[in-house]
Amino acid sequence: MSTGHVEYASLNGTHIFKLIGEVRAQSCISLDKLLNKLEQQDNVVGAIVDLTETSFIDSTVLGVLAKLGLKLKQLHKIQAVMLSTNSDITTLANSMGLGQVFVILDYCGDSNVCTRKLMEEHVTHQAMLKTVLDAHKTLMRLNQSNQNMFEPLVKQLQKEQDNLDQVSEQKV
Repeated sequence: MSTGHVEYASLNGTHIFKLIGEVRAQSCISLDKLLNKLEQQDNVVGAIVDLTETSFIDSTVLGVLAKLGLKLKQLHKIQAVMLSTNSDITTLANSMGLGQVFVILDYCGDSNVCTRKLMEEHVTHQAMLKTVLDAHKTLMRLNQSNQNMFEPLVKQLQKEQDNLDQVSEQKV
């Protein structure tokens, strides 16, 4: 199974996120940390999520992207653009409600943009759990269908998170 990755570039306050290949939860830790840094910036004027080279995307990645779109709208009053050429991925993104926070465009432009691969973080179980849980909570906020679909998963992940927190507290 091939794995994908996320590339990132920024120019004059416009941020570009390019997802390449089969992008799964493991590739989101770096992206999620980057989003937290973007919250602190006040010169953000635009964002583009490029899915033109994405062959697969899982729900955690979609949740992190939803988080990006929501934060850009709330904090910077920006509606980000999502570029997609794969009808399956476009349909999936729309079905998860990402069309509410992104302008989704069918795009056939030059794939040679100046992005650099985000460095993979050392992924701990706790960091992965936090990212997956947060991503799915974000998807649940987008619409009732997502709420119904992911509620059992989120409850299970929250139990696991609570158990890890209790173990950490006992060690202190």
